[in-house]
Amino acid sequence: VHYMQCCMLLTWGIYGIILNKEGGVILSELKFIVYDVQHGSCSHVITPANQHIIIDLGSKAETSICRYLKENYFRYGGTIDQLVLTHLHEDHIYDLPNLDTYSINPRILQRPRGAFPLSYKASDPNHYKCIVNKANELNEHYTGVVSDSESPILFPNNGGVHFEFFAPPDNLCSDDPNSFSNIIVVSYGYFKIVITGDNPASILKEMLQNNIQLRQSIKDSTILVAPHHGRDGEYCEEFVSAVNPRLTVFSDGTKKYKTQDYSRNRYANRTRGVTWGGQSRYVFTTRSDGSIKFSFRPDGTWSIDTDKFSY
Repeated sequence: VHYMQCCMLLTWGIYGIILNKEGGVILSELKFIVYDVQHGSCSHVITPANQHIIIDLGSKAETSICRYLKENYFRYGGTIDQLVLTHLHEDHIYDLPNLDTYSINPRILQRPRGAFPLSYKASDPNHYKCIVNKANELNEHYTGVVSDSESPILFPNNGGVHFEFFAPPDNLCSDDPNSFSNIIVVSYGYFKIVITGDNPASILKEMLQNNIQLRQSIKDSTILVAPHHGRDGEYCEEFVSAVNPRLTVFSDGTKKYKTQDYSRNRYANRTRGVTWGGQSRYVFTTRSDGSIKFSFRPDGTWSIDTDKFSY
């Protein structure tokens, strides 16, 4: 693995020892990776208890993210503990068929049920038909109730990581797949990550106005994964200001529009920033930085690694 730069950042001090449900001490870190899937999204949470939660399954067309996950995390067994789909646009579910190819179907699936079933036209390309068929198959297959003892997103099971999920109200969801986009908040000690889908700005505003718990949960976060890949057209100043992130991340592909730089500046103006590699940084992008890995430690320190080569 080739890392371009790495800088440890000191924050907030020590917040104590974490115990698992059997009373054992867990000293591992929380890892959060935003993969460079070009135009799309795939994030990876690795809990201190070594569970793997994948959020969306976008992929490079020429290199399967499922293959990368298999070779790097499940080569000798195991599988994805929970797959969370924020919504069902192709660039967020592109590699679903390869769950079968590499035998890493998740133990648990979380998805916006109201967005199903998906359909396709006869003229659609075969690869898209495969994606739709696999998505519908997963939705039909994963119907059981998950017990608390089995859930990797409950903090007694995972080393002290809290997950919160915020779905838009049914009355805001429409034929637009983006309208189903969830917001996910991952908290570990004083660290907090806010992960979005392709949330329309109008729906973000509505959710902020009507959901007190959402406003409280996203407040003063460490990392914001920007809605809709940081696109200027869906920039929601009220939402970004409420999050007040230390860093913002864009999961984006090749630069195509001048507005991509403009949007980056808008987010930077609402991001507190860090010193990394001797420079002040406010926004990281997969387009420029490659895959971005954050490590959050029990002693209150954290680090950022970027990698343009391994995936």
